[in-house]
Amino acid sequence: MRCKNCGWENPANNAKCEKCNASLSGLMEPEENVSSRRLAPMKTAKGCPECGYPIRDVEKSCPHCEYVFVVEKQETPAVEEPLLRKEPPPTPELRKETPPAPKQTPAIPKPAQKTCTFCKVLVAENAHYCSNCGAPLMSERKTLDSTIKPWLRAEQIQAPGCSLTLISGDDEPANASVLRFSGNVIQLNRSNTEPSNQTITSKTQAELSFEDDKWYIQDKSALKTTYVYVGSKVEIKQDDIIVMGNRSFKFGYESVKQPE
Repeated sequence: MRCKNCGWENPANNAKCEKCNASLSGLMEPEENVSSRRLAPMKTAKGCPECGYPIRDVEKSCPHCEYVFVVEKQETPAVEEPLLRKEPPPTPELRKETPPAPKQTPAIPKPAQKTCTFCKVLVAENAHYCSNCGAPLMSERKTLDSTIKPWLRAEQIQAPGCSLTLISGDDEPANASVLRFSGNVIQLNRSNTEPSNQTITSKTQAELSFEDDKWYIQDKSALKTTYVYVGSKVEIKQDDIIVMGNRSFKFGYESVKQPE
C-alpha cells in the first residue's frame, strides 16, 4: 500500500509507513488506484530524475530507486567587515630606578685556635691548658718581652705528669699503648682514653688531680662506673664505696678513744 503522507510503497500488512512512520490506517490506497496515477506529477512534489517517482523537497534520495540527489550549495557572498583600527593601549612611563645595593653582613672573625700536641684537639689561642686532656700548652705561648711572671715560670717547671697503660684482654692482641697526661687537673673521658669503648662516657668519666705531691682519682660518671683495683694497702675514708663482686658497700668507722 502507498502512504499518502510521503508516497512510499509499503507492504499490504504494514500498520505504519516504513519511510515516515506515519499511520497507514485511513491513509492507504489500493494498488489498482495508485497504478493508474503513479506517473502523474504531484503538485507539492517533484519527480525523481531517475525513475520519475514523486518525492518531496526534503528528500535526499529516492525512496523507490534509492537515487541520491545532488544538492548544489549556494555560495553566500562574504560580507566584508569594516577594518577596525586597533590602537595599542597607552604605555605608562617607565621610571628607571637604580636597585638598592644588597646589604653585606659583616664577617664575624673566627677566634684564633691552636692544636694540642697530645690529643690533637683545637683549643683557644690564649689557653694555658688543653680543655680536653688537661695537658699544659707552655710550648705554644708567646715569648714575654717584659717582666717574667714568677707563677708562669713555676707552671713551666713544676707541671706534673702521669700515664695510663692500656691492658689488653684475653681475646685481644697485645697492645701496650701508653697514654701520657700532664697538668694538675686532668679530665678523663672516652676521646682521650679509648675512643672505641662505649662503656666510657663521652663527657667526664673520672678526674685525676695532683695535690701535695700525690695523685688522686675521683669518679665523675653519671652511672658511677669508675673503680680502682686494690693492689696494695690503700687508705679508705668515711663513706667510701667498696665494690666486691657485683655488690657495693659503704664504708664507715667509729672513733676510738685512746687511753690516757
